[in-house]
Amino acid sequence: MSEPSIHSILDESFPKSGKDDWLRIASQELGEQNQIENLIWKIGGLKFYPYYGEKDLQKLPYLKEYQIPSHQHGNSWENLPKITVGLEKEANERALHYLSGGADGVLFDVTGCIDFNINHLLNQITWPFCSISFLASTDTKIATRILAFSEQNKYDPSQLKGSIFWKTMPEGQEAVPMLQPSLKKYHPLGITVPPSSPVEEISKSLQQCVKLMDSLTDLGIEKEMVFRSISVSFVATENFFINVAKLKAVRILWYQLSRAFEIEHYNSDDLLIHASSEKWNSENFQPRGSMIKNTTDGLSAVLGGCNALTLCADEESDDMTNRIALNVSNIFKEESHLDKVKNPVAGSYAIENMVNELAQASWKDFQDRVRS
Repeated sequence: MSEPSIHSILDESFPKSGKDDWLRIASQELGEQNQIENLIWKIGGLKFYPYYGEKDLQKLPYLKEYQIPSHQHGNSWENLPKITVGLEKEANERALHYLSGGADGVLFDVTGCIDFNINHLLNQITWPFCSISFLASTDTKIATRILAFSEQNKYDPSQLKGSIFWKTMPEGQEAVPMLQPSLKKYHPLGITVPPSSPVEEISKSLQQCVKLMDSLTDLGIEKEMVFRSISVSFVATENFFINVAKLKAVRILWYQLSRAFEIEHYNSDDLLIHASSEKWNSENFQPRGSMIKNTTDGLSAVLGGCNALTLCADEESDDMTNRIALNVSNIFKEESHLDKVKNPVAGSYAIENMVNELAQASWKDFQDRVRS
């Protein structure tokens, strides 16, 4: 007679429990049943409960349509440290140091530069083998400089990767020079979303996308070119699970926009999402406070499916803190192997429900903003 399997033994010894059992026991421990309300998260007008079960996910079958495609192997993101550009030579030296130390690319902050020499800034950087992005304010000539640099170095512009993220997005005729057909993998219309509530952040990013689409297509630019040129950048917040759910909700709603604009052959994973973790200014967590913040912020962004990750050091001029920030993302890949798993949080009852709540509320807020 065969011995019972370990699964049958476990089932007999530990009967299955569900949400009702948890609520009953939690209520007993809390003393009064109405104290369960104290365990509910209230964020931006939304309520998130302390316990979700399988039944809560059964009513959300549509979320399976937005999982990472089966043909994609693992999870991929670019380690993109930020460099504030003052003198081009110094910024270039730092970029070369990062790239030799495991970075996949660089995010140059040129918001403080009235003008910059792209040849000096990218000296000895072989662009086709890395990603080069810019954080800009008003300089709309960056795309034309990129093309000139590409021609000078005999690069194929269709192979150049990166984004231009704008503090203030150029509109109308000012944005036209950035849309170069030859830059097929580049995203010159990068939307930088200021931190606020998660619903407002998502809603404003959608609103900015629609604004760009309307203004540029009215000027005769093909809608596919405009839509595929857009990327979006979010700042990680203190709530780990909200960061994960926010990025996932953005992908769902961006796909909804692509359907509304009738963009053909567009998938939810086509949107380039950049996430950043700003330095921690609290003296209570120093020294190395940003190392802790970078770890939790970066992990939530990776689990949420970001395509590019920027982790800011305590002091940009300090080599040690910069090395720590750079290596946090490297450790996610080389030691935690998060790049080997397509979607680590897929099927999580709590996160999937948070994604749905954020998506529904953000879409409604977006529609209200468009109508007003």
